[in-house]
Amino acid sequence: MSRLKDYKYELNIDQEKKLKRVFKVYEDRSGLAKLGDILEGMREAGIDQKNPLAYDLISQLDTGDYKNGIKFEELINEINKKLADRNSEESIERLFQYFIENSNKQKITAEEIKRMAEEVGEEISDDQAQRIMNKVAKNGKDLDFDEFYNVMTKKVQL
Repeated sequence: MSRLKDYKYELNIDQEKKLKRVFKVYEDRSGLAKLGDILEGMREAGIDQKNPLAYDLISQLDTGDYKNGIKFEELINEINKKLADRNSEESIERLFQYFIENSNKQKITAEEIKRMAEEVGEEISDDQAQRIMNKVAKNGKDLDFDEFYNVMTKKVQL
């Protein structure tokens, strides 16, 4: 399971293609698209639900920096830069929140591990997800933020 630990945090080819289709709709002659238009197109295409992390990262971009629009390559670079910044506590907290379907419990379960693996294009079985949980969660059932942080900062080896 070390592939998940070493996973390169960036959009995969399929995600990039979907975003490119949305971008093309709003792109002007100079190759720029407004962030608000891109977000609206993502909502209309359902990408905000299928890939909420990418949607959230785009919504966090500083519109002042891109008030005249953004080129597609810049958009991808900005998303990947934010995804790569996975060692800051704020970024890890944001990722932790994506794992949690029920924000009241503040714990990650094996089912959520499996769901997130699928979201990044990895297929894992229920048994594999449970083995990950057994290895990283003190109780073997669910993972709290501190345990998740330790995994993400490689203080715990998968």
